[in-house]
Amino acid sequence: MNTPSAASQPTPGRLELGRQALRRARWAEAQAHFAAALQEADTPEAHDGLGLALWWLNAIPTSHEERTRAYLGYKTAGALPQAARLAAWLAREQVFLRANLSAMNGWFGRAFRLLEQFPPCAETGWVTIYHATMNAAPAGQEQAARAAIELARQFHDPDLEAFSLGVLGSALVAQAQVGAGMDAIDEAMTAVVSGEVSDYFVASETFCLTLSACELAGDLARTRHWCDSAQVYAQRYQCSFLSAYCRATYGGLLAETGRWQDAEAALTEAIRAFDAGHYGLRAGAVLKLADLRVLQGRLEEAEVLLAGYEDYGSSVLPRARLHLARGETDLARAVLEQALPALPDAPAAAPLALERAPLLRLLVEVCLACGDRLAAQQAADELTALAQRAGSALFLAQAELAQGQARREADGAASAAHFRSALDHLAVHEGSLLACRLKLELARALQDSDRPGAITWARAALAGFERLGDAHEAAETSRLLRQMGAPVAARPADGAAASPLTAREHEVLELLAHGLSNQEIAERLVVSPKTVEHHVSQVLGKLGLRNRTEAGAYYLSQAHKK
Repeated sequence: MNTPSAASQPTPGRLELGRQALRRARWAEAQAHFAAALQEADTPEAHDGLGLALWWLNAIPTSHEERTRAYLGYKTAGALPQAARLAAWLAREQVFLRANLSAMNGWFGRAFRLLEQFPPCAETGWVTIYHATMNAAPAGQEQAARAAIELARQFHDPDLEAFSLGVLGSALVAQAQVGAGMDAIDEAMTAVVSGEVSDYFVASETFCLTLSACELAGDLARTRHWCDSAQVYAQRYQCSFLSAYCRATYGGLLAETGRWQDAEAALTEAIRAFDAGHYGLRAGAVLKLADLRVLQGRLEEAEVLLAGYEDYGSSVLPRARLHLARGETDLARAVLEQALPALPDAPAAAPLALERAPLLRLLVEVCLACGDRLAAQQAADELTALAQRAGSALFLAQAELAQGQARREADGAASAAHFRSALDHLAVHEGSLLACRLKLELARALQDSDRPGAITWARAALAGFERLGDAHEAAETSRLLRQMGAPVAARPADGAAASPLTAREHEVLELLAHGLSNQEIAERLVVSPKTVEHHVSQVLGKLGLRNRTEAGAYYLSQAHKK
């Protein structure tokens, strides 16, 4: 574990015991030792160690206070490299805690000012790479990472090398150089899991970089693998920060594959964890939950979650999806096109940004809804170029779906061929929501030329939609089957409309049956306790029940009938 290096000679016994506890990931024990060391002598090393222990215990504001004192102590004692690295660390934490960009810039300014006063060393690499992760575009991050890797090897700092490799891999993936990016990511993760990286904080950050890169690349299998590994690591070393980040990433993966109930649980848990510590990071989880709410058809809740985040880049997809779901196609198109600046006249020479892929995918649907087939085809072509560059099975499937949709009216046979090709790319995700949508598209494309084939595809799509709980798409598929004269069997889910309860009231009833309080239900559903109180009153009134106990008994009785 990297620990504060000595800038003075404070009580070595207590400090060493604290450092040993940090190396063993015994955070409370380390806290006690460093606090005791401060009782004997006020030193930057003791403040630094105490700040680290408190960070791991999720006491983030107090951790920052202690590490700020350590920064001042190092600077006063002339330990400028340590002070510079600590200033850069504190800079990033300002964003993670409260999204305070002004404070972040101030701390980075102090770090670079200190760098001017000593020759290049490993700390130079730390300041450079930390600054790039917060301020640079992918190309700038790549450049900074390569420079930091050279410094890491020159000054024999394996932690800096691993972290910089993670940044390099993430930057390359963002530029659609997925193969080279994943090679760098794999090398960084090998250093982490082998124990070569001794700093648990660096290991956790490298996990986060890996998860982000895998998610951006659309590598669902790899994302699931590293999420599982990161969760084990987070539990072993009691890292709430990494655990919350894993839940947010995994929640996005679950939503992508249609496991909406599990996605909701993961995302709400992530929001609660960020609320208790790095509050500034909760926005990412909230926006993913908003996107999930749109997919679930819970549009009013999505709107509430999106309020106040309109200036966040990650809000573009759920905001546009919400507008499209409400039939506001012009607004949906405006949101997407503002986030997707036009490429240069020679698109082949333009840098490819992988973050454009999901926006382009939705833009195809929006443009078709607006009746602009030419714009839809242009968006589909750019998505295809990105997917081919990235080599992602998910993106290739999405690109083929987009091409098929863009060409549906002009050439039904070519359209069907694109949909079949997309399904081939989803061989390992045949039960996913995307696969179900492709089967529905195939049914639509074939209904005039091959009715038996169309009915077969539609029935396969319907089974998937009902299993995943997508009521809207299931209804659309049932309607298509009836149009083709195919009988649609009554499903248990079809009877849900006879219930007097809304979808949200059904959720509240289920949570009541599990014994959750109004406050706990509010946290799970990300609404106010007053809103939950209203829902509980509605549930009891509609069902003619007197109390929560009767509500729980009613829910269990209905579950047994199913």
